[in-house]
Amino acid sequence: MDLTIAALRQFSLLQAFSDDELEQIRARLSFRSLSANEVLIIEGGASDPLYFVLEGWFKAEKVSREGRQQTLRFIGAGEVLNELSVFSNDPSAVTVIAMEAGMVFSISRSDVEKWLSQSQSFSRVVIRELAKRMGHLLNHIENLSLYPVEVRLARFLLEEADRGVMERQAWKTQTEIANQLGTVLDVVNRQLQKFVRQGIIDLGRDQIKVIDQERLEKIARG
Repeated sequence: MDLTIAALRQFSLLQAFSDDELEQIRARLSFRSLSANEVLIIEGGASDPLYFVLEGWFKAEKVSREGRQQTLRFIGAGEVLNELSVFSNDPSAVTVIAMEAGMVFSISRSDVEKWLSQSQSFSRVVIRELAKRMGHLLNHIENLSLYPVEVRLARFLLEEADRGVMERQAWKTQTEIANQLGTVLDVVNRQLQKFVRQGIIDLGRDQIKVIDQERLEKIARG
């Protein structure tokens, strides 16, 4: 597979490079196709490359010894995977699974380390992106520790909705939503039905429509 320079520039981590540098990077890319439910990264395992998502959706999750799943984030096209492991040189802290058929390309850790030492612009972009990731995780921890499921679900719906509509991919089941919110299926189902009865949302198979934005925002404020 051959990517254009413009396609590479869609990834924020690669925007620091000149066209000539991107040509060099393009020559060293590795590509991988994945099927639905295929594991890309295993928690605790050595994971060398930095992955860039071209197609499909992935989830990063942690699993307890009892088998309980906590989804940390969903990752789609244009986003990066495994940056924490690559930049820290530690084993992967999460398991990453393809939610549907997808494709990624990767850059080796040795190449990443070379660019970090040679390009101040790339180093600044890396620091900025890691700061964003830390902010996302801090918000996630805050939601899980300080707010009830009703507030977490309201925030989730507002974040996911585009012009009042949250499109539901086939894999975005109530179980997956529960895993992201740090609760269980029955609790999410009951809360969604409560929002429906209150006239806040309309729950469909393929989408969730926000009917009363103002009320949902009030709930989300906690």
